[in-house]
Amino acid sequence: MSFLNGALLPGLVLLAGLPLIIHLLNLRFPRLFEFSSVKRIRETIAQRSRIFRWRHLLLLLLRTAFVVALLLAFLKPVLRRFDSTADRRAARAVLIVVDHSLGMEHKGGGLSCRQRAENEAEKILATLGAEDSVNIITAGRTAQSCFFELSHNQAEARHFLGAIKPGFTRADFSQANGVAARLLAQAGGRPEIYYLSNFQRRNWANVNFTALPPTARLFFVDCGPPSRDNRAILGATLSQSQVLAGDTVTLEVEVGNFRDQPMQEPLKVVLDGRVSFEKEVSAAPWSTAKVDLPVTPGGPGLHQCEISIAPDVLALDDHYFLTIPVMEKEGILIVSDAPDPQHDAVLFLKTALNPYEDFAGSLLPESVNAAGLNATRLAAVRKVFFTRTGPLSDASCKLVADFVFHGGGITYFLDGDNDAANLAALERAAAAGPLPLKPSARRVAKNVGTGAQQIIRGDFKSRYLRLFRGANRQNLALLEFYDIYDAAATGTGNVLLTYADDTPAMASFNHGLGTMLFLNFSVSEFSSNLARQRIFPAWMQEIVKNLTSDEPLPVSSVVGETVTDEIWKSELAANPLRKPSGEPLEVKAEMLGERAGIAFTPDELGFYSMRGTKLLHSYAINPPPDESDLRPIDRALLPEQLSEKGQTGYFVEGHDDFQDLILGRPVFHWFVLAGVGLLLVEIVFQFFIQRTAAKQP
Repeated sequence: MSFLNGALLPGLVLLAGLPLIIHLLNLRFPRLFEFSSVKRIRETIAQRSRIFRWRHLLLLLLRTAFVVALLLAFLKPVLRRFDSTADRRAARAVLIVVDHSLGMEHKGGGLSCRQRAENEAEKILATLGAEDSVNIITAGRTAQSCFFELSHNQAEARHFLGAIKPGFTRADFSQANGVAARLLAQAGGRPEIYYLSNFQRRNWANVNFTALPPTARLFFVDCGPPSRDNRAILGATLSQSQVLAGDTVTLEVEVGNFRDQPMQEPLKVVLDGRVSFEKEVSAAPWSTAKVDLPVTPGGPGLHQCEISIAPDVLALDDHYFLTIPVMEKEGILIVSDAPDPQHDAVLFLKTALNPYEDFAGSLLPESVNAAGLNATRLAAVRKVFFTRTGPLSDASCKLVADFVFHGGGITYFLDGDNDAANLAALERAAAAGPLPLKPSARRVAKNVGTGAQQIIRGDFKSRYLRLFRGANRQNLALLEFYDIYDAAATGTGNVLLTYADDTPAMASFNHGLGTMLFLNFSVSEFSSNLARQRIFPAWMQEIVKNLTSDEPLPVSSVVGETVTDEIWKSELAANPLRKPSGEPLEVKAEMLGERAGIAFTPDELGFYSMRGTKLLHSYAINPPPDESDLRPIDRALLPEQLSEKGQTGYFVEGHDDFQDLILGRPVFHWFVLAGVGLLLVEIVFQFFIQRTAAKQP
């Protein structure tokens, strides 16, 4: 215990002896006794009793204790809390670190956690004196401070506090501690750091406090509500790497249910501002779930897609935005030396790739023989099919290998007499190791009824076999292949389908940025029944859509991360890039001839758009998915972690705690109550003495 008015203690100690002085003076004061009546005689006998003789000493003790209690109350005693000091004259150096993450927008109880943090910060500022210095740090993806150093300008600190906008990113408290350490390096006295946060587990799991001065006192103020339930859309991806006009693509949407109750509600898809459809989504408590949504973006160009669920207390993660680029048409090159390319295998492939009249579909197949394969032909396409292919020269194989290395994709049907030699030449040209299968002799079934091969297993996680997942796998049992190559797997690449005799039926091989697919069968009607199956066109189109890239296109970005793109310089000069709120945004630009490389860091959720007569560019921005689980860290963990490193930290809350941690908890009122209690004891004692004297005979 210490005293706020401790300097007065020497002078006030003398007052504690006042009852003793009065007592001594009373002993010397003469008294007159009259014995003229029996009453006086009885009083004299009573005064000679033991308790009556000690009454002066007992009253002296009671009155001395009463004076001491009042003097101690006047000295303003305090009990130290949170390692506080009783030196009122010492100037304070105060840092307030405000959590600026997405989770602080949770509105449990009507107020968001950010608003609660602002209220708590106001209480802390109210405890500051004119000589105290302060600074405020917002801890988001990056840490920002109100001043470059500690300042006495409390009015500006309040203005900065009130101007804090909603946060959309995660909070990096390790970086905020680095900024705090720099600010406190020149501060005098014992610094105080207040962390106002909801203490979300993901943000506080690995915070580094070692940069802070060991003398700093750390105070943690929990601004989160008692219940932190939340539902969120965590992500959405396209099922294919390229979308063509008229395609129906599958959106795989992941939702999170971070509460004790199960989730079952509609998921709404809005495409280009028009409601497309809704689909029910279910998730168990404290789990995530995925749902597939078929979407038809429409014509060529950019399409903005918004997925949403019903709003809850954290509405910012109830929406997910993505941009879907749609190509108009894509050329497909078919290399074949079939005697009649307008029939049999080439015809079946062309029809599967574009089954519409007058080639109205989005894929435009064109055939050429092996001798006509050149750099010009390859430059016009991104995908090439080989079927009934004649001998390929070393130069042609080199062109094909370079084409794949730079992002192209090929699908090679092993259905010709020259395929073993062609694959060997292609392997040499690629110089990337052996291809995934090595063909030898060609096997032709003599009896279609007994010599047909069927597929017995496959890697159905492959993007090329999406159509055969789940119950659709039974479609493979309908396929029969009569003419195949005896082939062996080399151990490189991936074998995707296998025949009953362990001969590889389908394999993939990545080379540079592109992919090679090898299909050990033919689409000819005399070599398999594949072309007669309804799934054949869909499978060939699925292969085309997924052939050039390992991952789907990046259709969205995370807020706070730098977005880069390359656009036409004329577009940048004539059309500003606008935020979701409609405000124009200045972007960093680097001129690349007629093109310009741009970069910007988004700070809002939604679509950043550049429009001319149509939508030219669109960038979908979403919150980080790991911010949706709002469960807090164990409150005992942070103080224990700090004590192991020789630092002190406390969880505090409310105005009383903020006052107590400055100087300590006042206890003067207990001494006042003790003085009142002593007065009551004296009154009772005096009454007892009088009753005793009256009863003496």
